[in-house]
Amino acid sequence: MTQHAMRCVAALLAGFALSTARAGDEPDYLRDLQPYRAQAAVAGTIRVWGNPYIPELVQAWEDGFRKHHPGIGFVTRLKGTEAAMAGLYADIADVVFIGREPYRPELRAFEDWFGYPATGIKITSGSYATQHKTFALMVYVHKDNPLAGMTLAQLDAIYGAERRRGAPGPIRTWGQLGLKGDWADRPIHVYGYNFDTGMAGFFRLAVMRDSDRWNPELKDFDNGHRPTGEVINAGTYILDAVAHDPAGIGFANVLFENPGVRRIGLAESEGQPWVEPTKQNAWLRRWPLTRYSTAFINRRPGQPVDPKVREFLRYILSRDGMHAIVEDAAFLPLDATTLLQQLQQLD
Repeated sequence: MTQHAMRCVAALLAGFALSTARAGDEPDYLRDLQPYRAQAAVAGTIRVWGNPYIPELVQAWEDGFRKHHPGIGFVTRLKGTEAAMAGLYADIADVVFIGREPYRPELRAFEDWFGYPATGIKITSGSYATQHKTFALMVYVHKDNPLAGMTLAQLDAIYGAERRRGAPGPIRTWGQLGLKGDWADRPIHVYGYNFDTGMAGFFRLAVMRDSDRWNPELKDFDNGHRPTGEVINAGTYILDAVAHDPAGIGFANVLFENPGVRRIGLAESEGQPWVEPTKQNAWLRRWPLTRYSTAFINRRPGQPVDPKVREFLRYILSRDGMHAIVEDAAFLPLDATTLLQQLQQLD
């Protein structure tokens, strides 16, 4: 049996295993997480800026933290992710929440001002499929396309022109991905989000390793509006285009799926099994196109974190803080491994 055939069988078995799981099951998000225990008694005011889409979650974190530290007060202004980093370098915020990947100019502005980078602490995974909550991206083909999956290097070679993941050349036909017969010489038609959107920015970081050189044939879509003024996410247009184009490929989210498209698996590298874009795999960070939301602080190199800010972030990165995320039900909490990695950055 060829390697391609073996991987197809593996993908089918994985899909069968997922389909036999009990409907409605949720991952055990809080397993192995430790409750918050204060390492220092703190008091004073913590100034919070940032993402306007998480007011209830921030309020839950603040209320929970004050139960341990009644001398703490908060000044919270969630005016927008775009204004968050400015709060740090203008010294009007102690911690800022960014609901997407930070843009390079935002990071550069901080570093130019202080001479060292801002410290970023991941505080949630992005959502699996919640509007406006940094949702994960999935890769789609037409429903009649027999492809089961591909590697990230192959995806980079389809969407990018620089191929920083090491693909030997561009991939422009379905035959280059192992498809036979009528598919072998069929060109790949590429669809995606407008380059200026957060979704395209994340795809560029996660797949193209921060390359700005896209496939020049890519057809990109921006958001639209209904007559009522309601926003139509560009993912709707992307997947509609794939549904009407048997040679198409696109990236979007499950929120915008239609019967004419099908999700495919992704592998980190050749020879590894394809990972399916499930909620479980997103939470455990196995799905490579899962996003984060991040808290940034101003920490001078070699200096400790402000004790009250450190304790607040330690609270967020505890079972208590992750429980608030589960209760809020918009974002995915961090898994135990990622959470420990973030705690280590506070030492």
